[in-house]
This record gives sequence, structure tokens and C-alpha cells, in this order.
Amino acid sequence: MDNYWSTLVQGPKTLDYTRELRFNDERRGCFIKALGLQPGMSIVDLGCGPGTLTRKISKWLSHDATLMGIDRDSAFIEYASKEAQKQGINNITYIQGDILKIPLPSDSVDACISHTVIEHVPNREFLLEQQRICKSGGTVSVMSSRPEKSIVSTPISAPDAQMSVREQELWKPIHEIWSKKDSSRGIGSYAIEPSLLPMLFEELGFIHIEVDAITLPVVLDNSSTPIEQKLRMVEMDRQQAIEGLEIGLNQLDEEYEHAGEIRLLIHQRYDKRRDLVIGQKRVWDYQIYMLFVVRGMKP
Repeated sequence: MDNYWSTLVQGPKTLDYTRELRFNDERRGCFIKALGLQPGMSIVDLGCGPGTLTRKISKWLSHDATLMGIDRDSAFIEYASKEAQKQGINNITYIQGDILKIPLPSDSVDACISHTVIEHVPNREFLLEQQRICKSGGTVSVMSSRPEKSIVSTPISAPDAQMSVREQELWKPIHEIWSKKDSSRGIGSYAIEPSLLPMLFEELGFIHIEVDAITLPVVLDNSSTPIEQKLRMVEMDRQQAIEGLEIGLNQLDEEYEHAGEIRLLIHQRYDKRRDLVIGQKRVWDYQIYMLFVVRGMKP
């Protein structure tokens, strides 16, 4: 099945939303530096998902680059292509393909990038294939999420806006089955220890290896965030939760008797969060993520 990720892990719209937050324009300089990107480059994004990063890079480089996004999931490719067209971006091509057998000739691109992909595929084969298609002097950049380094607040105010004990109980059997099926699909099975990744770059012959990290705060209650944007964030979080539930239910072999109750609890939770935003009451339910970045150059 060529669209198992979008149907059984995360859908394109909500994945696009979370990546919009992650690749915030305020962190443009951090990403451009960490990925070693410059105007005029030919850049390939492997495992591009809904195309968020390629669209951001196009904007950040003032559309002075040639970009390609590759993903095996046809739903992501269709979504990414439509979004680029909708936004009038004409320097990106999206194609469906195997990132371990990239459909590009050797020595043909200036840079390869990927975001939270290497943990799902054989590391060595993934890096060697990128090395193959890069020109001499081209770069390969790998971004991986470090969830164990995240800061997640545990607000004590507004308990109605947090997941209740009842909702957690109802989610538990879904998460247990989902986790088992993800393991059988190989999701996250190639995660690599951070200290080993730059060593692997060295072993494979890359030069000028750099290690970097980017912090990614998602803070709804910041004073600088307009109320309209805060409400949009709440509604997108709601949509992500509902879509997550539907994907979770798809993991089950039979109908879940408590599905309707979970949907109701989700809507009640986000209704309360929306009311708090409108009433200008801050909860400080923020999250700060960290991206680990390794970049190397092909000799």
C-alpha cells in the first residue's frame, strides 16, 4: 500500500500544520544555516510528506532555487503538489518514489535534506543514496527529532482544557494496539544514537561534518501572538486530535464502543481551550521541541 503513512500514522493536513509551526519563519536563519542552503541551489527533500519544508525553503530563498520533494505516499505527493499550486510556487516538483532508490541520476543535485526520516529507514543505505545523487561539494543534511529532550509544561490551571483521566483511559487500548502495529511496520525501528550519526557520516566518506540543533517552541499563550492566530492554533489542534482518533480507530480490527465518547471529550476539551483564549486567560500549556541536525559534504 503506497499511502499507509497518511492513512495509518498521520494525515497530510495535520502533519502540514505541525510542520508549519516547526518551520516558523522566525527560525528561517537557523534552518538555512543548519542545512547549509544558498540561493541558486538544486535541493531534494526526501520523505517530504505534505511539502511544508520545501515550500518554506522556496520562500526563504526568494524562490531562487530548484526544489524537489520525494515521498512514497501518494496522498502526500498529491497534497503537496496542490498546496504549491495554490500558493503560486512554481520552482518545486513533487514525485512519488523510493528514497532508498532515488529516481535521479548520480552527481545531479547540490543538496539533500530530510526531516524525521532517517529513524524509519536503514541509515547507511539512506545516506549512501543521497551521497550518490549529490555533486562533488554537495551536502547531505539529516534532521531528527529528539523527543526525550523536549520540554512539555504541566499546567495546573484550567483542568477542563487538559485531557481528562477518562479520556486517557479510553485512549489506552487504541495506543497499545497502534504501538504494536507501528513496530511491525518498522516505524522508528532505525533510530540512531546521536553520537553515532556523525560517526556514520565520517565512515561513509563525508567531509566538513557539522552538528547543530534547533529549538522549536510552540507557545499559544505568548503575548505577541494575535488572538486570531491563537484561535486558529486551537482549532488546528482540535482537528489534529480528531484525525488522530480516526487513524487510531483504523488500527483496530473491530468497532470501538467508546469512539463516540472520545470524540465528545475531545470537542469539550478544545471548546474549553477556545473559551480561555477568548476570555484572555492564559494556561501556559506549551511545548518546546529540539531538532538534532547533522550535515556533511560529498568530497
